[in-house]
Amino acid sequence: MSAIAPRVLLEQVTSTAAWALDGDATSPATSFRAAIADLSKEPPPESPAYFRGLLAAHFVTVATFVPTDVDARIRHHAFVELDEAALGVACDVVDEAAGWDVPLVSARVVRGVSGHRGEWLAVRAGALGRAIAIGARDLVDRLRAAIDEELAQEHAVLGELARGDELDLLRAATTIAHNLGDLSRVVDLWPAQEAFAELRASYTRLGHAPSARFGDRFARAGALNKAEMADENHRFHALRKARGLRRSRDLLLPIGPFFEAWGATIATHAALDERDRAEVVAALLAVHEGRPTERGCLRALAAIDARTAGGLQSFAHDLPARLRKLLSSGPIRDALKTPVATFEARMRKRAQLHFPR
Repeated sequence: MSAIAPRVLLEQVTSTAAWALDGDATSPATSFRAAIADLSKEPPPESPAYFRGLLAAHFVTVATFVPTDVDARIRHHAFVELDEAALGVACDVVDEAAGWDVPLVSARVVRGVSGHRGEWLAVRAGALGRAIAIGARDLVDRLRAAIDEELAQEHAVLGELARGDELDLLRAATTIAHNLGDLSRVVDLWPAQEAFAELRASYTRLGHAPSARFGDRFARAGALNKAEMADENHRFHALRKARGLRRSRDLLLPIGPFFEAWGATIATHAALDERDRAEVVAALLAVHEGRPTERGCLRALAAIDARTAGGLQSFAHDLPARLRKLLSSGPIRDALKTPVATFEARMRKRAQLHFPR
């Protein structure tokens, strides 16, 4: 796999999340900014500085509308030829990345849990596979401890939310199911050799079936995600066309389908003009057209309608004819009439089916 040129990677970050690069770059929580700035020095692909830049670029963009496409490199290819000393340095870089401040670059954080933590699970799993392959016992133990600590923390959050707020339970369940999936996908690619068997069994399909270690909590989160949340948290590719959404951290998409506050922000944010808002409305209608059962876009449209003079119809003249017709469709009309409290009450009941009190 050929490496992405550092300057190309830097351009990709600045084109989608330039706002994330402003501010302090010296603290442990914000050193991702320094790592991205260092890409301008064009570090060689085999260097720790390049790996650090890859992680930083992924960190900044993974929760945006246009993430950088570096997954395979940071989870697999970066480790393939590393000896024990170089792998240890790479693990130091991953530890640094795991300390970066996620809310600076993501609106998809609930009770401290985020999809970023799944990214670090996956990267550490890639490093762990290499450590096992070269017999680096100390690194195996170090990486296992980090992965196990993260799994224990996410398991504990689910336990707390099973007795707490159902909406946050829904948000956490979809995030944790995603994180477990990231871990499993990397572990499943380890070589089919005996040395990998024990840990492969420990780290795969945790969100699909009960386990001796975690009971059924992760499996119930996986079932809840599949039934209620997975379709609400896809990539929303249509929103990439609305380039105004790249101007501010405030415009990042939260965990679906709870898009009412985000829709209100779209309707009122100073970084957007009326043409920008029309592009967002068009993108949300395109999402609905392609995925009629997805609810988040309808909640966002309802919020935009409520906070726009003339409602959604005020954008009709900027919409293609096929999307203009959707404004008067039954699902759109129903969404506009459904109060937030009513929608949330329905979602709370759905959560309780999987985590009864």
